[in-house]
Amino acid sequence: MLALLISVLAVLVSLGSLVLAYASDRRSQMPVLQFMWETNQGTTGEPKWWLANVGASPATNVVVAQTLRTSLARGLDGETWFNPVSVPSIPAGGKLALLWLGGTQGLNCGLGASYTDVHRFFYTTKCGDDVSMFHVGLHLPRWPLLKLNGEKAVKTWWGVEDLSGPEWSHAAGGSVRTRWWLPRRFGLSRRLGGWADPVLTYRPTSVGNGTE
Repeated sequence: MLALLISVLAVLVSLGSLVLAYASDRRSQMPVLQFMWETNQGTTGEPKWWLANVGASPATNVVVAQTLRTSLARGLDGETWFNPVSVPSIPAGGKLALLWLGGTQGLNCGLGASYTDVHRFFYTTKCGDDVSMFHVGLHLPRWPLLKLNGEKAVKTWWGVEDLSGPEWSHAAGGSVRTRWWLPRRFGLSRRLGGWADPVLTYRPTSVGNGTE
């Protein structure tokens, strides 16, 4: 009996070591995006918003969006996100100018970015009132990156000059389906692909005069 107990404990210790090693490896490869406001003091350039990768690996499949107000928390409770823009991958230590946001620091809104690592696991950064929060999992809407009904829900960064036109692709918590078995810490999705098909789950939210 004692030998059996020792064997079981040895197996449990081995499994625990494997889990800790896997978690440590994942943490060492996480991309972390940070919104930055740069005033370009002493230069002639206009001030602008930047998205910098302060993590250890490239951030891929990056989508930047806006909301009137964000709680900076996990999930989409009480948040409506709009104006999603797809931007190029950002390498570790790199940054990208968000030119379409303009040179005004006070956007009167929150900003969010969803992105994946090289293993296609989701991460989210939310920014509001000069405070940023990083979350594991997808805590923004999952807009279709390809065309849906002949239209694109997410615009590409080189096709957006500014935000002077109408807003697009509003989405709130009710615009996407969640799975009861998915832990809350992962939001809408843990990984790119699988059950979270954005074309099947995305439902635009009508606002104002019916524009998306």
